[in-house]
Amino acid sequence: MHHWFVLLALALLVVSGDPVHAGAWPREKGEGFVSGQVRQDVDTPEDAPTVSIYGEYGLSDRWTIGGKLDYALAVRDIARMKAFARWHVPDDGGPWRKAIGFAVEGTEDDPQAVPSLHLGRGFDTAIGPGWLDMELAANVSILEERVDYSAFAQIGVKPTPRLMTMVALDVTRMDAGAQVDLTPSVVWEYRSGKHLQLEWSSALEGAVKHEIAAGIWLEF
Repeated sequence: MHHWFVLLALALLVVSGDPVHAGAWPREKGEGFVSGQVRQDVDTPEDAPTVSIYGEYGLSDRWTIGGKLDYALAVRDIARMKAFARWHVPDDGGPWRKAIGFAVEGTEDDPQAVPSLHLGRGFDTAIGPGWLDMELAANVSILEERVDYSAFAQIGVKPTPRLMTMVALDVTRMDAGAQVDLTPSVVWEYRSGKHLQLEWSSALEGAVKHEIAAGIWLEF
């Protein structure tokens, strides 16, 4: 089982990348997105990396569904899983796009139900079109009496038709305190519908985190 998953992950990396999602914007009906990503802890380069596989599909004009798997090569096991659905609020002509999501994610020992609210808007800048994508979520433990709250915000700009630059802030509030991660990234479209992606993730608060990641995105 473990060897099968590793082979699948490596195969997807040839054609796919990082789990960037459409957020508040619906995936077009019948269209999909698949990505694969390899993450490495900079402080422990001798450790094996983590491989992530992400995908989403436009089920209808209002529904986007998808899922994610994190596979830790160091222990040859699935580290985290996620399945989700988002319902996109009909466009009212205003600047904001809105969606309501629900996911089941976590591990076998700690499954979580995660309702979420997504907000997004596009805007123009002096160097190209930009966007803001935000997510507010509550991670409700199914087996324990615990609720963690998280907020995610990503701002990006497209200075050329093939280049995207982004920076994301991810905040999670837990009983033990807050985890705040900052993640700048750059994406280059090397072929229509296929992108190469590089990112750096660092913790501003909470557990120490210094990770680099590389991936490929595939839209179809």
